[in-house]
Amino acid sequence: MRECPLPREPMGPSFRSALILGIVVVAAGTGAWGVRTYQHGQANLNACGGLEPGGRRPDLIKSLGAPQATQANPARTRLILSFTSPLFADKPIRAVVNVRDDVVMEIDCGDGRIKTYDKY
Repeated sequence: MRECPLPREPMGPSFRSALILGIVVVAAGTGAWGVRTYQHGQANLNACGGLEPGGRRPDLIKSLGAPQATQANPARTRLILSFTSPLFADKPIRAVVNVRDDVVMEIDCGDGRIKTYDKY
């Protein structure tokens, strides 16, 4: 005598609840990351507002972190440091450094403010 197989149960409420919970957790995590990214970018712009040209390159890096890109002019007397990252990609910060003296000659905060060292 053969037994009838049990009918398969359709996906129940536990699967749907787990799926919805997973989507909510991912959305909340993404939202929190976005808010934190924006706050960090604003903090970097505020730090840039407090920086003045004429300082040393290590002080600039200490304030803004390591530059994401560097570019030298053909004579290799000036170095352009670009502080672009996912944290403030919309508002990149660039600084021109005199290589010989390692002095910051110009700071472009990415929001229209360009500060220039008077001996530039």
